[in-house]
Amino acid sequence: MAIIPEHKDYSLAPFSLEGQSAIVTGSGSGIGRATARLFASAGAKVVLGDIDIAAARVVVDEIADAGGAALAVECDISDEAQVKAMFAAALGEYGQVDVLASVAAYRKKHDTMRMSPEEWDIMQAVTARGTFLCMREAIRVMREAGVGGTIVNVSSVASIRPVVFNSMDYDAAKAGVNAMTLAAAAEFAEHGIRVNAVLPGGTNSAGAGKMGDTSVEQVSIHGPITQPGRVLVDRMAEPIEQARAILFLASPASSYITGQLLAVEGGVLLS
Repeated sequence: MAIIPEHKDYSLAPFSLEGQSAIVTGSGSGIGRATARLFASAGAKVVLGDIDIAAARVVVDEIADAGGAALAVECDISDEAQVKAMFAAALGEYGQVDVLASVAAYRKKHDTMRMSPEEWDIMQAVTARGTFLCMREAIRVMREAGVGGTIVNVSSVASIRPVVFNSMDYDAAKAGVNAMTLAAAAEFAEHGIRVNAVLPGGTNSAGAGKMGDTSVEQVSIHGPITQPGRVLVDRMAEPIEQARAILFLASPASSYITGQLLAVEGGVLLS
């Protein structure tokens, strides 16, 4: 049976996550940190999953100082057992999981012609498989609860158009995230679960700062997006601008939206 929300309210209440519990992966920095803090400001109880537990705990303290509720959980999203443990911790602490924001990814760059199969596999294991594992566990928990839920995957504008060279592995992994988003949206809509993705363009985040190759022969960051005039708004996004799009898709404000890939990229696709 379809879950039909109330539509008589013309206030901003549908943008609230009051009373909901949310998991945000990659929440120790960048877009994930901004998303976790914004979710908490919107009323959600937030579980911050990150491989860097110290960074996640700093964000938990920031949320607590602002009067919010948050829990940090160490999690390598490429590890199925750790993903399951993260969801178990969320259920143990808050009793429910209403929202998943799957932000975590691997961003290291390698020269395309020097990239080893092992380096390719690491990218896919974190960025593609990790997103799948988190999404699958969220769907399992949401189906068992029987009240629906929302999932927002963070992909990249690079999944549909190359923007930086020497990023073939990342672009392919994020294209996989797009495909999983659409497949899950179609398959689990009957359970009241909405699945969408945000596709950031250039964002002023810690992940972007780690894009360079750390090997002896470093890979410079260059490509179409670095050319003058390609970003029509003429600047990089701030993490909070991506987080606001994620909040919209996670909240009841987007109750009739599923299976969408929302590009938040300052006009790169138009140029």
